[in-house]
Amino acid sequence: MRAGKKAAAFIIASMAIAVVMAVPAMAASRKKISTVNLEVESNVQPDTRYGEEEIEVDPKENTYTFDYYEINNTGFNWTREDVPEIAIYLRANEGYYFSLTKASAVKLKGATYVTAVKQDSSEVLKLTVKLPPLAESVGEMTSVKLWDNGFATWDAVSGAGSYEVRLYKNGEGVGVTILTTTDTNYNFQKQMGRSGYYKVKVRPVNGINQANKGEWLESPDINITEEQARQIRNGEAGDRPIQGEWKNDAVGSWYVRVDGTYPQEQWEQIDSKWYFFDTNGYMKTGWIDWEGERYYCAESGEMLTNTTTPDGTILNHDGTVKKD
Repeated sequence: MRAGKKAAAFIIASMAIAVVMAVPAMAASRKKISTVNLEVESNVQPDTRYGEEEIEVDPKENTYTFDYYEINNTGFNWTREDVPEIAIYLRANEGYYFSLTKASAVKLKGATYVTAVKQDSSEVLKLTVKLPPLAESVGEMTSVKLWDNGFATWDAVSGAGSYEVRLYKNGEGVGVTILTTTDTNYNFQKQMGRSGYYKVKVRPVNGINQANKGEWLESPDINITEEQARQIRNGEAGDRPIQGEWKNDAVGSWYVRVDGTYPQEQWEQIDSKWYFFDTNGYMKTGWIDWEGERYYCAESGEMLTNTTTPDGTILNHDGTVKKD
């Protein structure tokens, strides 16, 4: 009996030792993730609500995956003064854990490193990064038109200091270089003196960081007939199409109508957007009190609708303040 008890005790003790030894053995079997390499592509537009931004995180190694991100900035809406800061959560793949010991172990493209914190037994890495300042962002092109007299026109884009322009004839680029202008129009009469199908492509370039460029937007094709081409060659096709035009000086911006007048102390609809101009004709931003209602105009001057203002006020679809 005693021998049997001793044998049983020995077996139990051996099993206990095996279990205890198995824990560090399992931990030791996990492999370290000592570096992180990410590419972050972001499209964050001023005067939009949090959550409407487009952010993609692409891990360049197969030992971990991107889980989700959180916005660290305070408020409700992005403004042009913001430097977006987000927390990116990475999850180690099975059999791996994060073991980063220095900031240089994090390699980023499209973002700047702030901090890295390990969580959940080092299976999760919370990586805080900053995205490019919104002052260096550029909006999207909304419309481009090529006229049959050889002029191309387009709407001004928020954040753009200049525009790159390219003319195409019958699907082929005209000229060997991309043209650049600070205006919202370009005269192609010298390049459109022959009949054919023409179109133009335009993209905005940020005024602070010229490496930041928007997407190309092309106009519909137009067919220039022999007669129209002759008129263009002979200078009979007319000047730039007359449209309203934005003007700027040290005080602010104002809008000149086709007839040379400009709106004063009133709302004006320009390219399907509403703007408010003061008694001197300058575009207003921020809160506007008008006929017993309150409205909010973004930094671009556009009246906001169906959204939340930077101070948390909810707006109706017509721009008025939502009442409880």
